[in-house]
Amino acid sequence: MNLLTVAATLTFLVDAATGGAHDAGATRAAPHGSAKDAGAAGAATLALPALLSRLDDLHRRRDDRLAFSEAQRLVQAGLTRAPGDYGLLWRAARFYFWASDDIGVSREQRSRWGKDGWDIAEHAIAVNPNDVAGYYYAAVCMGNYALGLGVVKALSIGLEGKFRDRLGKAAALNDGFENGGVETAWGRFFDKLPWPKRDRKQAEEHLRRAMQINPAALRARVYLAGVYLDTDRAREAKQLLDEVAAAPVGRYDAPEERRAKAMAVGLQPVLTAKLK
Repeated sequence: MNLLTVAATLTFLVDAATGGAHDAGATRAAPHGSAKDAGAAGAATLALPALLSRLDDLHRRRDDRLAFSEAQRLVQAGLTRAPGDYGLLWRAARFYFWASDDIGVSREQRSRWGKDGWDIAEHAIAVNPNDVAGYYYAAVCMGNYALGLGVVKALSIGLEGKFRDRLGKAAALNDGFENGGVETAWGRFFDKLPWPKRDRKQAEEHLRRAMQINPAALRARVYLAGVYLDTDRAREAKQLLDEVAAAPVGRYDAPEERRAKAMAVGLQPVLTAKLK
C-alpha cells in the first residue's frame, strides 16, 4: 500500500474500530471535536524531531484513548510530510502493531492493520537495512496479518519464509530488542504453526529465553502458559498465570504489561476447565 494512502485512511480506520484499538482498562472518551482539529493542525506544523519525540512519549501511554488518538494524528501527518524518514517509519509501524494486537478489535480489522504496519516497516527496511526496528516490526505486524488470514492460508502464500527472514535479521541485530520481544515472537511463531510444522519445544525454549532477557516479561509468560495448557501441563500454566496476575505494573512497559494481564484473564476459563 502507498504510504500516502495509509496516511489518508488512518483516521477513518482507527475511529471506526470498536473502542479505537484499546484494552478494557483504557480511557474510552473520544476527544472533543475542536481539540481534535487543533491537534491535527499542531501535528501538521510540528518539526520532525519534536514529532518523533512526542510519538515516543505517547507510546508510553498508548493504552490511554487520548494518547492513542493523538499518536494516530501524528503518524498520519508524519507519513504525509516525511514518508522517507526511517525514524518516523518504524514508529508508524510500531503504532500499527499496537493497534493490530488489540484483542478487543475484530480479527479482520487486526489483519488489515497488521498488513498496513508490515508495508510501512518494509519501507523502513528499504531506508535503513542495518537497524533492528524495521525488521522486528515487519515480522510482528506480518504475524498479526497472518493470524487474521488464518495460519494455513498465510503459509500457502509464503508468509512463513518472509516472517523467518525478518525476525531472523532482527535477532541477528539485537536479540534483546523490545524487552525480549524478538524471542517472544519466535515462541509464538513456533506455537501457532499448524501440525506438523508446530514445535512446542522450540516455542518453550524461545519464551524461556525471552524471560531470561526480561525477567519481568508478562506476555512471554502468558504465551508459555498457553503452550502448557495445550500440552496437559495445567499446573505449570497456573503458576505462570498467577505470576502475571500478581505482577505490579510499570516494571518495563506499563501499557504492554496491562495488555498481557488482560490476555492472561482470557486464559482463565481454559485453565479452570483443565484443572477439573
